[in-house]
Amino acid sequence: MRIPDSAIDDVRLASDIVEVISPTVRLKKRGKNYLGLCPFHTEKTPSFTVSAEKQMFHCFGCGTGGNVFTFLMRIDKVPFPEAVRTLAERAGITLPQTGGPDTESVHEPLYTACRRAGMYFYDNLFRSPEGDLALRYFHKRGFSDETIRTFGLGCSLNSWDGLLRFGREEGIEPATLEKAGLVVRRDDGSGFYDRFRGRAMFPILSAAGKTIGFGARKLRDDDPLAKYINSPETPVYDKSRVLYGLSQTKDEIRSAESALLVEGYADLLSLYQAGIRNVVASSGTALTDQQIRLIGRYSRNIVLVYDADSAGSKAMMKGVDLIVAQGFEVRVVSLPQGEDPDSFVRNNGADDFRALADKAMNFLDFKVEQFRAAGLLASPEGQTRAVRSIVRTIATMKDELKRNLYIKHLSETYGIYESVLFRELEKQEGKAAAESKWRPEKASEAEEPVSKTTVASMPPVDRDLLKVMIENGPRIIELVATETSNGDFSTGVGSRVFSFLLERARMEEPWDPAGMVDDIRDDEVRNIVTELLFNKYEISKGWEARDSAPEEVDPELIVTGCLELRQRERLEREIADNQKSLRAASARGEDLKPYLLRHRELLNRKHRTAGAPAGQQ
Repeated sequence: MRIPDSAIDDVRLASDIVEVISPTVRLKKRGKNYLGLCPFHTEKTPSFTVSAEKQMFHCFGCGTGGNVFTFLMRIDKVPFPEAVRTLAERAGITLPQTGGPDTESVHEPLYTACRRAGMYFYDNLFRSPEGDLALRYFHKRGFSDETIRTFGLGCSLNSWDGLLRFGREEGIEPATLEKAGLVVRRDDGSGFYDRFRGRAMFPILSAAGKTIGFGARKLRDDDPLAKYINSPETPVYDKSRVLYGLSQTKDEIRSAESALLVEGYADLLSLYQAGIRNVVASSGTALTDQQIRLIGRYSRNIVLVYDADSAGSKAMMKGVDLIVAQGFEVRVVSLPQGEDPDSFVRNNGADDFRALADKAMNFLDFKVEQFRAAGLLASPEGQTRAVRSIVRTIATMKDELKRNLYIKHLSETYGIYESVLFRELEKQEGKAAAESKWRPEKASEAEEPVSKTTVASMPPVDRDLLKVMIENGPRIIELVATETSNGDFSTGVGSRVFSFLLERARMEEPWDPAGMVDDIRDDEVRNIVTELLFNKYEISKGWEARDSAPEEVDPELIVTGCLELRQRERLEREIADNQKSLRAASARGEDLKPYLLRHRELLNRKHRTAGAPAGQQ
C-alpha cells in the first residue's frame, strides 16, 4: 500500500540526517557542515559532506547525493517505502496507508506465499498426526503454547508435496513458491518438491512483520540433511540483513535502550518466554554490518550473549570488532562453561540471567580475558599480540574521545606508556587507510558507480542558472523558461535537471529542495541537484572579468546576467567562425564583402546585448 506524501514529509522532517548517517560514517564538524569518508566509494581524503541545515548529503568524490531516505536506500539497499517505514519507526511515527501500490508490490506474491506457508505450518502443528511430534519437541524445549503462537512456530509434513498441494488449493503457483524458497525444482525439470519435510519450523519475519523465510530443525534421526536448514536467499530474504525475532522484540529493545544479541532461535525464545524480551538472534549466521545497523534503528547499545564454547568466543570476538567499528556501545556477557543462553535461563531462571547481564564486560576487558584464557598473557610475545589486537579494535572507533579513554584504560591494564600505545594506534589507523586505498573491493558493500557528470564539469553559466533556480523556486524557473528554449543548456544532464525543475515548479506546491529529491528517479540528475545545494560553487568568478557580476545577490539579476553571458558567448563563437570562413575565402581569392558585413553585424549585436535586459536581446 502506498504511503501518503504528507506522512513521508512528516517522517523526513522528524529525522535528523546527521544522526541517521553517524552510525555508518565517522563525521566531523567542518564549518556549518559535517565531513567524512564516503561509504559509497573508496577514498583517503574525506569528501562526503552532510548538511544539517539542508538535511542532505553529497559526496564531491563520486557525486552521490540525496536526503535521509536516499542514504538509507543506498546503504541498506532497500526500496523507498522500507526506508520511510524504518525512519518512521525510529521517530515513533505511525504511518497511515492509502490504496495505491508502492514499489514493494512486485514482491507481494512472495510475501503472500511465505505468509500462507507459515499459516500452513502452524496449522499442521495442531491439526495433523505428524504435528504432534513437533509439538512434543517444542514442549520438551520448554516453549509454552503462548510462545508457540507468538512466534508462529509450526511443522512441515514428512511429504514431498504437502506444501505444493496446499499451494494449489490456495491458488499459489509452484513457480512463486520456488522463487520464495519454499519448493525446489527437480533436476530433470519434471516438477517441484517441498524444500522442508518433517521438520520443526521457525518463521523468519522482517522488522516490519512480514514473513520472508523459515528456519527448520530436524525431528527424525533418519533425516539425512543438516540439523538446521534455512530458506535460501530470495528477493525478499537476505540473511545478512535480517535478525530473528526483531519484529516481536523491537519495541522492548527501544524501551530498554539496549539489545541482547544471541545466536539461535531457542536462545531467543527461552529468554523471551522468561520475560527478557529486548533480545534478537543472528540465527546462527556470522554477524554482519547490516544486522548491526538494523539493531541501531532501535538502540545503540548491544550486549553479546553467545555460547561459552570456543566457537562462541570466536564469534563474539569478531562481533565486538564489527560493533565497535559501527560506533555502537558493546558489552559481553560471560556465560559459565558449557552453557548457552537457552540452557542457562532454563536452569537458573530470569533473575540469575539478569544478574549476569548486569555484569557484562566492556569489549576491552572481554578481550583481555579471552587472551588470558588462551595463554597469550604469559609471555611478552603473547602480550604484544594481545595489545596490538585490542589497539586494532580501538582504531576503528569513530569517537576520538572514546579512543583516547580506551587507550588510557589499556595503558593502566598492561602498564604500558600511553605514548607507546598512541604510536601503535597511529600505525593501525595508517594500515586501515592503506588497505582502503589498495583494496577498494573491500571498502563497502554499498559501492556505487561514479556519476557521469559533475557540477565542476558543467559550463559556469549552466551551473549558475541551475543553482539560482533550485535555490529560489518557481518564480525564477518560470523566468528562465520564458526567456529561453528549454533552458538552452549545453549538456544533456543540464536539460534534464531543468525539465525536472520546471515540472516541479508547475505543481503549485511549497518549494522544498530536500523534499523534491525523493521524486528524482534519474541518479545523475539527483546528484547534480544535491551538489548544487551544498554551496561549494558560488556565482562564477568569470563574471567579474566580463563586468557582469551583480552587485547584490538578486536572483533575477543572476538570471539576466547568465542569459546575457550565454548570448555573448554564442556571438563570440559566431564571430570566430565567421573570421575563419573569411580567411578561407581570402585564400581562395573570393569576394570578402559578405563576410565583412556579417562580421560588422555580429559585432553590433554583441555591443547591443551588453547590459540589455534578457527580454530585449
